[in-house]
Amino acid sequence: MEPKIKENRWNVEIEKSIAEMWNKESLYEFDIHDKREVFTIDTPPPYPSGRPWHIGAAAHYSQIDMIARTARMMNFNVLFPIGIDRNGLPVEIYTEKKFKVSMISTPREEFTGLCKIALDDLEAEMISTMKLMGLSGLFSEYYRTDSDEYRALTQSTFIELWKKDQIYQSSRPNNYCPKCRTTIADAEIFYQELPSKLVYLKFYIKGKEDCVIIATTRPELLASCQVILVNPDDDRFEKLVGNEV
Repeated sequence: MEPKIKENRWNVEIEKSIAEMWNKESLYEFDIHDKREVFTIDTPPPYPSGRPWHIGAAAHYSQIDMIARTARMMNFNVLFPIGIDRNGLPVEIYTEKKFKVSMISTPREEFTGLCKIALDDLEAEMISTMKLMGLSGLFSEYYRTDSDEYRALTQSTFIELWKKDQIYQSSRPNNYCPKCRTTIADAEIFYQELPSKLVYLKFYIKGKEDCVIIATTRPELLASCQVILVNPDDDRFEKLVGNEV
């Protein structure tokens, strides 16, 4: 039995022509003077940290686009902003690999200049990919997180939060990368199972020759050990209760 459609009629040029029509007719522009209720989407600006654009980020923005299109069909005045996150560790690492330099040993101004060159190249490709995907965002006014306007906005926001006592300074454990010499997010941490040794430590009872043996895989944390807990009902450890080691 032969198929009814014998050849693939899909053509990328058809998609391009549709996207060009959308752009020409400004179908997805945000009109600040529109009297309809505004539906604003707080989109997280993606990192241009490599090429091609990561499939996970593309899938995420496709989901956001579905929300934007649904809101338009519900007669909202939709603001679907498009931004590029041009700050942060992923950008710096990409620049190091691209230009074979070290952010630690390269002068600050020189390295930030290289970051800008890399970002400008990646940004153009990323925006092009977004348009090819058919995203209905506000491309005519897309923002960059390293622009003077954006930095002024973030700084004023931090000042406002500080005045409202919604920002505080404290100490807490952080993930630290010895190579990059900076703290990193939990999302940047990858766990790997490796064979390790079980170390047996002898804790001698103060004033006696007896000891208790404790096994651990982290002997380097001995300095932070403050107390030893035992089961007081276990005959093997009865002699330890109330003693110092």
